[in-house]
This record gives sequence, structure tokens and C-alpha cells, in this order.
Amino acid sequence: MVEYSSHDWRKNTDDAIVKDNSGGGPTMKVNESSVIFTNPKTLKQEQVDVSRLVRVFVNNRDDLKRSVK
Repeated sequence: MVEYSSHDWRKNTDDAIVKDNSGGGPTMKVNESSVIFTNPKTLKQEQVDVSRLVRVFVNNRDDLKRSVK
């Protein structure tokens, strides 16, 4: 395991993986993966680390219990 600073969220996702739900596909380490997408509001292509998406989900889950599934 890599040593992360106390404020680095990636320390919480070091053992997390991205799984292909279509069945038996490859898996990837979350801390080494990112998502590239077109922002529907700006129509610009953006890139976000998957570990950042996990952080946002966890932080918002309690505040938005009914809207996060």
C-alpha cells in the first residue's frame, strides 16, 4: 500500500476496484482509473478520478439519502 497524506481521500479507496457489470469483464484499481465524459451542461469533455467520485458519493449519501441510490 502506498503512503498517503492524512487529507488524501485515496487512502480510503486503495483496495477498491472498478468492475464490469456485463459479466466476467476486466477489473481496474480505482486509484488508477478515471472517467472521461461530456458534461451535459457545458458540452465540454471532462475527466474525473474514480476515487473522487467515490468521495463525493460517500460525502453526499447522508445528506441526500432519498436521491442517492
